[in-house]
Amino acid sequence: MQIEATVRVAPPILGWGIVCKFTYTVLGSGDVFVEVNADPQGDIYRMLPRAGLTMTLPKALDQVAWYGRGPGESYSDTKLANKFGIYKASVDELFTNYIWPQENGNRTDVRWVALTDLKGKGLLVCGQPSLDFSAWHYTQENLESAQHTYDLQKRDDITLNLDYAHNGIGSASCGPGVLPKYELLAKPFTFGLRFKPFDADRISAVQLAKQERK
Repeated sequence: MQIEATVRVAPPILGWGIVCKFTYTVLGSGDVFVEVNADPQGDIYRMLPRAGLTMTLPKALDQVAWYGRGPGESYSDTKLANKFGIYKASVDELFTNYIWPQENGNRTDVRWVALTDLKGKGLLVCGQPSLDFSAWHYTQENLESAQHTYDLQKRDDITLNLDYAHNGIGSASCGPGVLPKYELLAKPFTFGLRFKPFDADRISAVQLAKQERK
């Protein structure tokens, strides 16, 4: 079964937006393929901070495993400090608690990420071929509005960000900004994700990694 939806993502008072076509392909196995075709329109900013999808997961799925760069957070212009491998962490351990709350905890060049409960059952997301992800017990809105760590409001639910790309972070606070090759320009883009029910008792992280190398 295939479902298509076209929506316009835009701020309510500005003259620009991004027209997104979502194509959902649902298989009998329970797998769901999501393809996103995005077309920025209007007098939009030259660069975007990030581009991707956000979803909310139940608190039980707080055990995270991924195959990509790690173990620490990484972005397009800081990722060389992190090696490829299979890593595991809790959602709390993925969070980087900066003194001034902000975007944090991204992992880049990820082939797949699994979020499960303590019994190893949950959700597997595969990039087509790769993705960036982060997971928090906070909302994006809370991170943007908070000025101190005590302004953060921890939730039971999990915010899962599955991103096509991020703008580089640069070092403008104490040096140059983002280099041109790490800029996420506001241009049309396409990316895809595969969602799959996951049971660690049936397939291990090592087996998944071997499948990715084939």
